[in-house]
Amino acid sequence: MLDTEPIIYGCGVGEFVGCEQIVRQLGETLGMFREAEARGEWSRIHGAHYDWWMFPIDQPSSHGYAYTVGPADVNELKDTPGFIADYLDGVRILLLSWGWDLHRRSLVDQPAHDQVWQHWPIRLEKCGRSLRLFDERSAYASVRDYTLTLIRNEVPLMYRGRDCGDLFLEQGSGELGRRESRP
Repeated sequence: MLDTEPIIYGCGVGEFVGCEQIVRQLGETLGMFREAEARGEWSRIHGAHYDWWMFPIDQPSSHGYAYTVGPADVNELKDTPGFIADYLDGVRILLLSWGWDLHRRSLVDQPAHDQVWQHWPIRLEKCGRSLRLFDERSAYASVRDYTLTLIRNEVPLMYRGRDCGDLFLEQGSGELGRRESRP
């Protein structure tokens, strides 16, 4: 995208699918997430495609502007009954599929064999970016802690030539309020 090209946010402009569609798709995918969690079938989550509607952001993606939300869309989604609870449950289950307990802010004690990091740094970044956009500070802090754990363990977070971990190291991106450095 050129620097001079304006970002066109939702509200029916361009390709935006609309908040109702995001809510519908999130609900369908969350059903699969919950079923996978209940059965311990983490690979179902790992192999699925859902980032765009599960973790909407304010930037275009491989789907163009279809799932790009602006401030009015964020407010509409936040005002939609049940959306935030479902959205955060999706975050919880995604992190659990990677072996991280969102609420305890720590690694799962005895993860299943496929309940591990799956090398999806762009998915991790979108999740974090979305949580910041929706001002879900506690969940964002946990996702940031997980990311910093990956970084400390020298897990590469590169996607198409850029470091997706940088989002979590930016000034003011978390409780520390300062830029951290890589080990």
